[in-house]
Amino acid sequence: MKKIIFLIILSLSLFGIYILFDNPKINYLSIGDSLIIGVNPYNIEGYGYNNYVKNYLERNDKLLSFNNYYYNNSIMGLTLDIKDNRTIVADNKEFFLKKVLRESDLVVISTGMDELSYNYQDDMNSNYRYFDKMYSDIEDLIIEIKKYAINDIIFIGYYNPTKVYNSDVDEYFYHINEKLSSLMNKYNIKYIDIYEEIKSGNYQDNPKNHHINTNGYLKIANLLLKYLEKA
Repeated sequence: MKKIIFLIILSLSLFGIYILFDNPKINYLSIGDSLIIGVNPYNIEGYGYNNYVKNYLERNDKLLSFNNYYYNNSIMGLTLDIKDNRTIVADNKEFFLKKVLRESDLVVISTGMDELSYNYQDDMNSNYRYFDKMYSDIEDLIIEIKKYAINDIIFIGYYNPTKVYNSDVDEYFYHINEKLSSLMNKYNIKYIDIYEEIKSGNYQDNPKNHHINTNGYLKIANLLLKYLEKA
């Protein structure tokens, strides 16, 4: 009888500890191209989706640390940065990228939008061929990230970098998002498809620039927060 009472008390104690730490603070790492620093349609760094998510986590006392690793070259270049264990600078301190990946509770990846946009052509066949190359590079990147990041990873999909929509363009981006969604599912990564969300809103102010405005970044942030609230 005493043993049973002891087990009940122990179970209640563990339940109490679980409740106390059920809502831990997280180490949040954002990694990718110009979208992670909120570059606007006039190529000025602005208020991006990371700002919205970071502020939400801070207001709700859920943020332990935030790191941004911005790169301005190719997806392959980002993979090499990880392999070379480049550093992140935060609060005037340097942190090795592999260590930050290992310690992250959440990694949000937004990579390839710049590369896709700069290489986008009127010839859709050329676009398909270029995406095939990108797809291979993205898989290599994911494999490298998964060597170190063992917790939640989210990959943000692509929107149309132009303001031109027709059936061929839609089909191309549906193809991209379907392929990437399947790839992320293969590696147990959450995929956020933003194509229709950005298409349906007035988020691209400059037809000569592929970046979205602050409201577009807010839309992406809301999609991210929906996932975080369910996690």
